[in-house]
Amino acid sequence: MHYIDVYFKNQYILTKKYGKSMNKSGIFCQTKIDDLRKGIAMYYEVKKDHSIWMALILILLLIIIVILIGVGRKVEHYNMVQSEEIELTATLPAEPEFNLQDLVKNASYSVVGVSKWNEKNTSVFVENSEEKLGIGSGIILASNGFILSNFETTGGKGESCYITLKNGTIYPAAVLWADSDRDISIVKIAAENLLYLTMGDSNQIQIGDKLYVLSNATGYDFNTNLEEVFISKESTTLKFFEEGITFYAENVMKSSLKIQSQSNGGAVLNKDGEVVGIASSKINAIIPIQNIKTILEKLKEDEDYQMLDLRVYGFDYEVIKYLLPDYPLTMGIYVDNVKENSRVSGKVFQGDIITKIDEEELYSFQELNEYLLQKNEKEKITLTVIRGTKEVVLVVEL
Repeated sequence: MHYIDVYFKNQYILTKKYGKSMNKSGIFCQTKIDDLRKGIAMYYEVKKDHSIWMALILILLLIIIVILIGVGRKVEHYNMVQSEEIELTATLPAEPEFNLQDLVKNASYSVVGVSKWNEKNTSVFVENSEEKLGIGSGIILASNGFILSNFETTGGKGESCYITLKNGTIYPAAVLWADSDRDISIVKIAAENLLYLTMGDSNQIQIGDKLYVLSNATGYDFNTNLEEVFISKESTTLKFFEEGITFYAENVMKSSLKIQSQSNGGAVLNKDGEVVGIASSKINAIIPIQNIKTILEKLKEDEDYQMLDLRVYGFDYEVIKYLLPDYPLTMGIYVDNVKENSRVSGKVFQGDIITKIDEEELYSFQELNEYLLQKNEKEKITLTVIRGTKEVVLVVEL
């Protein structure tokens, strides 16, 4: 206990005991007792205020300590996260830098010359040789000789053409499958261990994407031609009139540049060197590789495979809202033309809207054709059709 406390405590006890204070001669004086009492009261009042201030200071110090501990933990956590990010970044492999020259060099071994003629001639000196001599390009899609090209260059199923590899070797080729409307064909040569291009996912291509068209501009002479193009339309149906005949190129992509004849049959590549389409100057469009994948697999299993086709043409759902602004449904494909030799001739008519095939809702002709690829001849399918204000269900034998 503080010595002042002891003193005042003793004085307070004496005061309480005798009821008065002492003078110099040993006699208590009442006045001094009163002064003593006031001093004691003032001392304890000061001591009380001092204690309150000390408590506030201690509380403030505790708050500061808690804040500093919190800040310290956050700094430690931040440093740990930064360290982990640095370590993770250090372990991730860097993306390889895109090199267009390497892309062209690697892909050029799988882009071939295609011609209807089996001889090396002076095609480079012939004006419009691609059209006059039936010369174009093709894309090797399998090591055992399956090659994608254009109908205009190879001709239709059962016809023949010639394939020239980059090393100069010429092979006769048989046309296994062709689609004259979209100007594509698949031919086969008797060869093995060919370098082929990997097929990418053309469904991922969007408007504005940059692609590269690599072709063999002069057939035999291997004058490699490269063009950079931007996609201006992802998927569209083109309608053509030729010598009084109407035909449709469904689900094709449009590019920012016109497809010239020297790019006919050229491989359309993404930056990874994957083929995502084939160029056609006839329809001035790019045919997506997604349309080819299933057909190629079918031909690998059976080279006599025939694609089942309803030979019905028209426009996807996205176009219906412009053709029929009051159309109430959110699905369907608009029928604009039915060929005379169609399996649904006399059942489906111009102006009909096909909403379902079996139980599958339809939004594009691509979906219709992809569904038919899974079917076999003589199988039956059901078409749900909107005709005017009525719904009609048709059963069709393939």
